[in-house]
Amino acid sequence: KRQEKPARRYIGIAAPGSSMVELLVRVYSSLIFASRYLTSLDEFDDRVIDNFWTLVGYFNTLRDLGGASSTIFDRVYERYKYLINTKFNDLANKFTYDDAGLWNNNELTSRKPSADIKQTLENLEIGYPDKRAYDYILATNMLSVGIDIGRLGMMVVHSQPKTNAEYIQATSRVGRENPGLVVIMYNAMRSRDKS
Repeated sequence: KRQEKPARRYIGIAAPGSSMVELLVRVYSSLIFASRYLTSLDEFDDRVIDNFWTLVGYFNTLRDLGGASSTIFDRVYERYKYLINTKFNDLANKFTYDDAGLWNNNELTSRKPSADIKQTLENLEIGYPDKRAYDYILATNMLSVGIDIGRLGMMVVHSQPKTNAEYIQATSRVGRENPGLVVIMYNAMRSRDKS
């Protein structure tokens, strides 16, 4: 008999012949759509929805994060709206979440002042259904050490981290108190990712 305790599920995605930008757009928009879809199902209470509400994006470099930040702002939201209005319109018309504006987001990186980082960490404790809850947060290795926010349950890792220790440390930031989902987007052009 399995003990009832939180666990993480790891899913790797590689898209040979497609760019990492296109993969990012599809993965982020699908995961955010799925978490919003939970609001329309009666069997999930707010605590379960909150576990998957804030998507944590983990990046190996500031350069990757900077490029992804503008892509999310420009393209992920549009793809998300496409999923709601076209592809899954029969599901999305049941949404109870008012998604009229752009998402509430922030980042945890070394390019932010320490006071801003402290405030961001405090804000990460705010969960669904509070409208101030982050929809997504983008982070570098700053996230991988010493941050313990139990409500976080969903992470997307952009390419395989350089060391196994960083991979383990980073992904263990989600699913600490509740079940977690970690999606790793592998770059099919990098030998480390393919291995």
